[in-house]
Amino acid sequence: MSITFEQFFASIIAQESGGDYGAIGQPTRYGTAYGKYQVLDSNIPSWTRQYYGKSLTPQQFLNNRAAQDAVARGKLKSLFNKHGARGAAAAWYSGNASLHMSTRPQQGGPSIKQYVDEVISRAGGLPADASPNTSEGSGTVPKLDMATLAEEYGFTSSMLNAVPELKKLFQDMISGGWEKPMFQAKLRETKWFKGLADTERQFITLKYTDPATARQKTDQALIKITQMAKQLGLTGKYDDSAFLKTYAYNMVAKGWDEGRIRYELARYLNPNLKTHTGEAGAAWDEIDNYAYGMGVKLSDSWIKTRAVNIVRGMGSVQDVKNEINNLAKAQFPQWSKQIDGGQSVADIASPYMSSMVQILELPAGQVNLFDPTIKKALSYTNPVGMKKEAMPMWEFENQLRSDARWKKTKNAQDSLMQVAHQVLADFGVKY
Repeated sequence: MSITFEQFFASIIAQESGGDYGAIGQPTRYGTAYGKYQVLDSNIPSWTRQYYGKSLTPQQFLNNRAAQDAVARGKLKSLFNKHGARGAAAAWYSGNASLHMSTRPQQGGPSIKQYVDEVISRAGGLPADASPNTSEGSGTVPKLDMATLAEEYGFTSSMLNAVPELKKLFQDMISGGWEKPMFQAKLRETKWFKGLADTERQFITLKYTDPATARQKTDQALIKITQMAKQLGLTGKYDDSAFLKTYAYNMVAKGWDEGRIRYELARYLNPNLKTHTGEAGAAWDEIDNYAYGMGVKLSDSWIKTRAVNIVRGMGSVQDVKNEINNLAKAQFPQWSKQIDGGQSVADIASPYMSSMVQILELPAGQVNLFDPTIKKALSYTNPVGMKKEAMPMWEFENQLRSDARWKKTKNAQDSLMQVAHQVLADFGVKY
């Protein structure tokens, strides 16, 4: 017997619930069946996502006639086209199309063969164009107003008005009488669909269908990003909520994680990071202090670039220290082993600086690695063999006593006085 899909579809309705959208079957080991077509609860989330456009819970499914019709029509049409009427009926009842001749009793119902025979027999007595009382009629889109229709498809009329391409697609669907699978295929070809990631499409839809939840998600993201901006060291307009709202949207709609947000926000760190607090300022200070201790002068732009990269996760403070070490070794090659061993240039120069402070009677803070006298001592070349090595301390101190500054010291004056006294004593002059 040859039957049409509409005959088959109408017969399934009669077989399952007699047309009761609120029907709930008795619990079985396979689960509980819901609605007009008695869909098992375990199938509802995936089938509603596939045929209705969004995943529903069993209770949501039970309360949504359009979803029930869309799932039943979509799934049964697929089974009917693949297995024919008998195979489709067997698959709907048991999950296996090949068991349509099985006479084994089923829990709480007839055998599979008996079920299939009843469906086929009833279908054969219906009109070829049987149109069951469903929200989709004979498979065409119901002639409803735009607002109701949009809601059934998971949209809202305000969203359609905001996206002209979607509004036109809905209007074409209504006038053309498309079935839902055809609408979904057309939807996937729109610029709106192709131009947005799935997460962003879902969030945009949520903004119109559940604005309170969408707003709550955005507000929570904004709080988190504002804290992150302050932690990084952003100031001015860059830690203002008006600026950060874009990043809150990217977090909730585009799925940006905190690492991506951090990377993007760090681009707006002020070039003068010395005035900053937060991670950026801390990175700046650590780099600057380390370079000072290694006798290396760095430009603000050099430090700023490295500090920003550290905050963006593109490097570490240790990476920058290694760079500074290489600069120090290039400047003081004779101290390379000591630097590689963990000594700072300040440690190496400490004896020279202490001697200079004492002999020239200078304030301790006035002598540093950038003083020409200290740099000369650290860059000493032995005239015998022209080898780079440590300047002997006696030679360094002799050079200090040749410095014009030494003559002004009390040490120099006392020394000169002692020499004068000795001369006078040699001539027999008493004083």
